[in-house]
Amino acid sequence: MKKLLLLLAFVVTTSFSAQAQVWIGGSVNGFLNKETKSFTIAPDVGYCFSDTPFSIGCGIAYSGTIQKDEPYTHSLSVSPFFRYDICDIGERFTMFVDLFSDIEVFDFSFFDIGLSPGISFDLTEHWSAEFSYGFVGYQREWGEDDAVEHSFQLDFKVATAEFGIYYSF
Repeated sequence: MKKLLLLLAFVVTTSFSAQAQVWIGGSVNGFLNKETKSFTIAPDVGYCFSDTPFSIGCGIAYSGTIQKDEPYTHSLSVSPFFRYDICDIGERFTMFVDLFSDIEVFDFSFFDIGLSPGISFDLTEHWSAEFSYGFVGYQREWGEDDAVEHSFQLDFKVATAEFGIYYSF
């Protein structure tokens, strides 16, 4: 947790000392069917290095799930990421890929690292909307009785889609 706070402090302080752009924002994700209702709220902050296609950032995600005849479950994860802007499409669209990691905070039962492609649309000079979809990477889960499950995934189901709104300053 100290490393996360140091990263956030670095992002904020360097934004005022170098030519760069800081953004804040986040995404909301939900899933609903007859058996399961789940949601995720994920604010994040990032730092875009000027004149380069690179950015760094960190997000915090709170998720909750209600399943039929089961108690409510929830999780909190920290998600540092590195973004590479692949190309601009016209004046307002940018394709990107994020290299990110999710680390479960409450019981440290989950860890993943992978890539997620996305597209950003500049609404105004300061506001943008982002859509990302999919996950390609490695996941590790610790279950009951210290059982460890490793998996490599190529996951492009609807539940991996995220939509976010961001403010840059």
